[in-house]
Amino acid sequence: MIQKAIKYFRLRILFLAGKIRSLYSPKQYEIKGGYRHRHRSIYFDDRELTDEYQNEVYQLARSYADKFSCKKILDVGCGSAFKLMKYFCDFDTEGIDVSPTYDFLRKRYPGRTWINADEPSTYPSDAEIIICADVIEHVKDPDELLDTISKIRFKFLFLSTPERDLVRGWVDYGPPDNKAHVREWNQAELYQYISRHFSIQAHTIINPEQATQLMICTSSQIS
Repeated sequence: MIQKAIKYFRLRILFLAGKIRSLYSPKQYEIKGGYRHRHRSIYFDDRELTDEYQNEVYQLARSYADKFSCKKILDVGCGSAFKLMKYFCDFDTEGIDVSPTYDFLRKRYPGRTWINADEPSTYPSDAEIIICADVIEHVKDPDELLDTISKIRFKFLFLSTPERDLVRGWVDYGPPDNKAHVREWNQAELYQYISRHFSIQAHTIINPEQATQLMICTSSQIS
C-alpha cells in the first residue's frame, strides 16, 4: 500500500514538473511541450533478435505486397533482417542499417542487397513497399529520417513505433524507460507529425501487448 502511494505521488510530481516545463519548453516533432527528449541514447544491437517484436508489421506488409503485386521491398533499420527474410525471401529486398549490423548482414546474407545507413548516396530511388519498424524512436532527428524516406518513390510505407500512453501512461513526460529510445509518441501526436510528411491511410494499435502502433502511408510522389 505504501509503495503504491509513493509511486502515485512520484507520478504526480513528474506530471506537474512536465506541465511547468511546458510553459517554456514548446513541443517538438508534435510531442507535447515539456516532454524530455533523451539527449544521448545507447545503441540498440538487435543482431540476435528474430521475430520477438514487430512480427505483425511484416506480416501485414507481406499481405499488401501480395494484394498489390509488389515485388521490391526496402527495410529501413532492418536489424537482424530475420523478419525481412521470413516474409520476403522470395522478393527483391534491400535493407538499411548502421555498422556493425551492416557488416553482419553482408556476411550472413551475402546474396542480398544491404546498404550502410551512413552512406545516403547509396540509398535506392524507389521501392514499392518501405518498412520502418520501430526505428523512428531511436533516431536523434526524425525529420531527417522522414525526409530521406520521402525522396524514395514508393507505394506503401509501414511505419511502427511504441505508443507512449500505453507504455507509460498519459501522465508521462519522458524520457522513455528504454535508454535506446530518444522519444516516444502517443497516437494523436504521431498522427499529427507523420501527416506533415505523408498521406496516412491507416493508423492502428497492431499489438496491444507490446504497445505497437502502426501507420500505413502513401507517397505523394506516386500518381
